[in-house]
Amino acid sequence: MSLFNKLEQNQSLKLNISNKLVQSLKILNMGRQELEDVIESESMTNPVLEVEIQNDEINWENYFKKEQNNLRMDKNDIIYSDSSEYDFENMTRDEDSLYDSLHGQINIMKISDEHKYICHYLIDSLDKDGYLREEEYEISEKLKVGIDNVEACIRIVQSLEPAGICARSLQECLIIQLRSMGIYDKVLEDIIKDDINLIANSNLTTIAAHYKIKKEKVKEYIMLIKSLEPKPVEQYSKSSIVYAYPDVIIEKVDGKSVAKPYHEKKIHLGIDNYYKELFMNTDDESVKNYIREKLNSAKKLMNDISERNSTVVNISNAIIEMQSDFFDHGGKLKPMTQYDISEKIGCHISTVSRGINDKYMLTSKGLFELKTFFSNSYETNDGEVISSKTVKDEIKSIIDSEDKTRPLSDKKIEDILKEKGYDVARRTIAKYREELGFLSSSKRKKIL
Repeated sequence: MSLFNKLEQNQSLKLNISNKLVQSLKILNMGRQELEDVIESESMTNPVLEVEIQNDEINWENYFKKEQNNLRMDKNDIIYSDSSEYDFENMTRDEDSLYDSLHGQINIMKISDEHKYICHYLIDSLDKDGYLREEEYEISEKLKVGIDNVEACIRIVQSLEPAGICARSLQECLIIQLRSMGIYDKVLEDIIKDDINLIANSNLTTIAAHYKIKKEKVKEYIMLIKSLEPKPVEQYSKSSIVYAYPDVIIEKVDGKSVAKPYHEKKIHLGIDNYYKELFMNTDDESVKNYIREKLNSAKKLMNDISERNSTVVNISNAIIEMQSDFFDHGGKLKPMTQYDISEKIGCHISTVSRGINDKYMLTSKGLFELKTFFSNSYETNDGEVISSKTVKDEIKSIIDSEDKTRPLSDKKIEDILKEKGYDVARRTIAKYREELGFLSSSKRKKIL
């Protein structure tokens, strides 16, 4: 075997995302409240950036006078204008970030820096339901830490609120919640570990016989288990009422609806004059470099915000064009996907996804989240194209009228929908059922 060196030229495709691009994407993804928080935070760390966010006090006397006048009008006939600054219809709920809460809980714990580092990684690795799907050995290799440390940190994160977070399986999630309630029952834990399917089917006889316990005890176990949350993130909700200020407002131009930036609550960004003068006149190169760095950061933020606003307006106008029957003629919303909008304005679908996230549109019909205008389409047996909202309404009607002692499975709902002419997959039915707030058939069942 001969050994020799040689040069080879290989082609490879590699995606590099700069920190500047990451910031731009984050800014686009932000809602108005989060954006204001970022701007205020930047102003605290960047002395050259001047920030003014107009947030006037509510004139309650004028507000209630206006409200009395509006009582004689149909709400749907009111045309919103810049004078409708404090309409309570513009209030919505704002939820604190669960991940921020978890990181905060770790930060105040008296554990080693290495353990904090691992715990923060675990929190960032949780999926949308609060589960840890990455294997311990993979985390150990990635972070170059001992697997014993990884397992110890998993237990630390599992001790945080909400209970059940960072579980690696449904069974572990439920047991964590039980123990957080001070319930240490070996029989109950064995049932969860080994016979969770029997619980799901409320199979009292089999469980009672296998574990040699009375049916009444099995009923207690079932009710207790069904009171637990299979998705820990849904236990967490610290809500507060805040104003959902629109990003765009719809105006009529030559009889057609057009989206324009909503400037009722103005955000003014500028460069502090003191630092302008200091930059021009100082001979200290270190001072000059510091100010230059902060100027670049401030300019980048202002450009990102301008681009965000422009993108949201473009998306909104594309929505209006595709939903013209709704905006200009009072018709119903048509099926429309994010892909349709991305094709229309010539951008990636991820840009549309970020551009509609937590963004609001003010119309003569009220305040709408941009996500409201999107839905999948289905074709009935008669060839009629309907939106997913119509399918959801059918599912809700079916579940509302079911026998609560014998709730319908997703398969049965699928069969009923097919009889009505709707060909919808069972997994889609399960997804819509969850979005409507209905539990699975086993959890909806009432035990008499």
